[in-house]
Amino acid sequence: MITFMRYALRTFLWNFLVLWLSFTALLQIVDLLGNSDEVLDRHPNDVAAVVEYAIWRLPELAVFLIPFSVLMASLLSLAKFERNNETLALKSAGAPYYQILLAFLPAVGLVAVLHFALTDQMVPRAIDHLMTRDLYVDKKSKDDEEDQRIWVQEGDTVVEVGEVLDQGLVLLNLRLYARDELGNIVNQRYVQRATYHLDTRLWTLEGIEETRVIADRGTEVVAIPSAIWETKLGPQEFSELIERPQAMTTARLWSFAASTQLGVRPTYFYETWLQKRIALPVSSILMILLAAPVALSFGRRDRGVASGMAIGFGLGFLYFITEGLVLSLGESGAVPPFFAAWLPALLFASIGGLWLIRLEGF
Repeated sequence: MITFMRYALRTFLWNFLVLWLSFTALLQIVDLLGNSDEVLDRHPNDVAAVVEYAIWRLPELAVFLIPFSVLMASLLSLAKFERNNETLALKSAGAPYYQILLAFLPAVGLVAVLHFALTDQMVPRAIDHLMTRDLYVDKKSKDDEEDQRIWVQEGDTVVEVGEVLDQGLVLLNLRLYARDELGNIVNQRYVQRATYHLDTRLWTLEGIEETRVIADRGTEVVAIPSAIWETKLGPQEFSELIERPQAMTTARLWSFAASTQLGVRPTYFYETWLQKRIALPVSSILMILLAAPVALSFGRRDRGVASGMAIGFGLGFLYFITEGLVLSLGESGAVPPFFAAWLPALLFASIGGLWLIRLEGF
């Protein structure tokens, strides 16, 4: 069995690498066709910016395709064993089918470790670099004004920021709400632009419209060209608040989920992404359970590999749709974080396991 495990390791890893590189290259071409115009709008006549975007966008695209590549590589490897009667030979030697699947665990385990390491370390660095260079394109939240707004409280003052630029050094459409001891608003400042100066470590507010609430006299509006904002809040606090969960390491997600740091989203949002990060290695192992019954059933019916690949594409596509749907429900708080992160894996593992039991009878 050790010999077969080495053989399965070589076969699976070769199929995985070929498929992973091919799918990633194809997806990157599609991504460049869709986003290169946005990159050139931000950096006119700068082809190097497009190349830089392609290089630093690659880790996120590659990580996204790992589970799908594992599914197709497992399907191809098991189909090859069926076609060459290697599965039949092992069964004749007394090895049950589940031992054949266990032979893939070392290979899939390596891929699972790679998947987690890239997602936890490489992808956050890549996204951070893209955001620093103003190359990150997120069309999902591009037109979502509510998603760009963040709230911070400092003492009796509530700060609302419409947009954060230059890693927190520039704030646009800023509102400062000063409250009294009872929580009533006594002063509101609307600021068009706030700029942080690294040399003086002070904020300069420009285009101020101050509304003062005076007891027994109503309100009084005063226009102020510029002023200094005395606060302990710095650019780092604002830049961290707009950080996307994909750009966070597991340790940072844990700190936001445990409320040790202030986040712009509810705690359950970060808990959902933390659970999803933990569930990542399981998704790769799950793909074996999906590929095994497909390869086994089509091998028994003497169908072609193309039919099995089509079924595999369908299962992978359905898995990604289910994962995205349940994750959105978890982000909105409609379902518990644990349920949102683990339901797709448990559901498809049950489907694959029941299908395999039906075919093998154990």
